Amino acid sequence: MARAPRSEHDEGYPSWNELSGSDTGSASRRDFGGLFATVSTLRLALMIMAVSAVVTLYVGHVYATADLLGEVDTLRRENLELHLERNQVKAAYDRASSPSRITARARALGLVEAVPSGSPIRLRP
Repeated sequence: MARAPRSEHDEGYPSWNELSGSDTGSASRRDFGGLFATVSTLRLALMIMAVSAVVTLYVGHVYATADLLGEVDTLRRENLELHLERNQVKAAYDRASSPSRITARARALGLVEAVPSGSPIRLRP
């Protein structure tokens, strides 16, 4: 390949024709496409749009799942607090209604514990 004479502004750089390697012909241009060389432009555009839609749906799903997980954690915490409060109220009620407490209050009101009269009733099996 013969080199073209250089102008005074070239400063020793190769020309575009030298860099392009045009002597190989159009066969190398057909091989340039690689994986997508046989796919039409419309089909490639549709594939790119489909892949981007799937990625967008996946990212949306991840964010929705994270929000839902935060809400579930909040509800679990609230459920635990309600269980603890119920246990405290039940313990206070059990203390207030225990037999020893009821007996002491009944005595304070002047009530007397009655002795059972008669013998106990026994049932035959």
